[in-house]
Amino acid sequence: MNIARRTRPVLAAAALAAALGACAPGHGLPSMPAPETLPPGSPLASQTLAPWDAWLRHYMMTGQADSAVILLRGGAGPRDELVRRLQLAVVLHEAGRWRESNEALDWAEAETERRYTRSISQGAGALLVNDASIAYVPPPAERAMLPYYRMLNDLALGEAESAAVEGRRAGAYFTQLRDADGRQPCVGEGLVEYLAGISFGQAGAAQDALVSFRQAERAFDDCPGAGAPADLGARLYAAARRTGVAAVADSAARRYRLSAAPADTAAGEVVVMVQHGWVAHRSNADLHVPIFAAQADGLSNGDPAALVDLLLHTAENLVEQAQWGESWEEHPVQQVADALDGAYIMKLAWPVYRLESCSAQDVRVVIGGDTVNAPVAGDLSSAVLARWEGTRASALGRMMLRGTAKYLATRAIERKAEKEGGEEVGWLAGRLANFAGNRLERADTRSWSLLPDRVSVARISLHPGEHDVRIEVMGDDGETRWIDVGTVTVRAGQTSVVAQRVWGGEMGDLATRSPQMREAHARRESAPADTVPAVDAQPAGAAAPMEVASKAKSSTEP
Repeated sequence: MNIARRTRPVLAAAALAAALGACAPGHGLPSMPAPETLPPGSPLASQTLAPWDAWLRHYMMTGQADSAVILLRGGAGPRDELVRRLQLAVVLHEAGRWRESNEALDWAEAETERRYTRSISQGAGALLVNDASIAYVPPPAERAMLPYYRMLNDLALGEAESAAVEGRRAGAYFTQLRDADGRQPCVGEGLVEYLAGISFGQAGAAQDALVSFRQAERAFDDCPGAGAPADLGARLYAAARRTGVAAVADSAARRYRLSAAPADTAAGEVVVMVQHGWVAHRSNADLHVPIFAAQADGLSNGDPAALVDLLLHTAENLVEQAQWGESWEEHPVQQVADALDGAYIMKLAWPVYRLESCSAQDVRVVIGGDTVNAPVAGDLSSAVLARWEGTRASALGRMMLRGTAKYLATRAIERKAEKEGGEEVGWLAGRLANFAGNRLERADTRSWSLLPDRVSVARISLHPGEHDVRIEVMGDDGETRWIDVGTVTVRAGQTSVVAQRVWGGEMGDLATRSPQMREAHARRESAPADTVPAVDAQPAGAAAPMEVASKAKSSTEP
């Protein structure tokens, strides 16, 4: 037999393996600092973040948003253009380049719609290659943040009508999810609908504001992970009174224990959206399972017992990995030994979520001489994880089917090479095909990883004029830093929305430490669970405004 013909299957497998080895990520990133020079909590010390992701987080945490923009636009970031635009939108928002941020968000939303339409026909690629081989479509919890950021950008630009348009888009998307799921989607819609209600109020769309506040209330009631902002009840009441829906207004007054108070028509208000840390991100996890000759023959012949045996073996390795960090068969020396014994090494890869949030322990907002707490109103990490739990079974099923399909394909290559070139050629072709298939097997770790972990909301009523805004941030080390947010202009009967990102560490020189906040935090931690601090929840421009006697709802009211 011609030697070229005998070695053709081997050469083809080797070429594929070499091509796969050339698919390493591009460079262009700064040199990584020595680990001992990094501050605690630095993303550059992470073992689970992609290098470009770690640098983006580092730049944002240290106030170098322009460097993050250069990295993303210079080609050193994610390969997927949609992921790149999503990350860029957040960076530009943090840099105060709101119109550019909106442009990135507009492109991302249009591309998301196109990909969602095509995603059904791409299932074969996920089954034959890996989940990362198909076009990335942001999951619902990420898509919910598209209108959120656009509303923040529009309000910062003073374009309330545009913010209202985004509020309507958000409402339509959440309605679509509710209709599809038959229940509350719990993707952070409470926070987004709350911001939409404020946007509608600024645009003079009272009816839309009422709808959004009612939807926000339902979402906060039905979804775990975050509580309603302290002023939601008062906003719901005010919107209902403006639109003449007395039944809703009276119900809100009873449930939130609101009492009538004279309107301060000269006052305005500031709502501060404090965005904490980093959302849980996807990281790769994998497992290697050897398939020996006896089991291989059963799988090739479609023997159900062989498949059950493979599943049990895989489950045992997963348990061992969970208990000890890795199974014995994960060790490279053991894998080589198994391969030399003729085993096919089946690699299984799947994404796992890692929370390296670098969130602050506590925050307080200081403005106009007043200091208020900022309770959590949005928990994006919890929303992302909850939706993943609902799809994990199908992802793991695809993983097992893909591993089995690759094994059967490798066996076919090995048998053909053995028939044409002999036992040694067949063995070598099988090992190379096995290697190539395992190189293709990798988890889909794409995500909008620059989103915040949580969002807190603080609201303060102020007289018109210019007011300085500062935020006290308590880090993981117990030290407190001040962030000077800037000056906000308060207008009578109007709501000014301010957004600020905070972290619990590696924040550079953010001014002085505050022992007073540590003491206040300790007092709140030791206070009885039913103790509720007094909060002024009167929204600007409220009809027959109310005072909050307690932000807790009455358990006897619907």
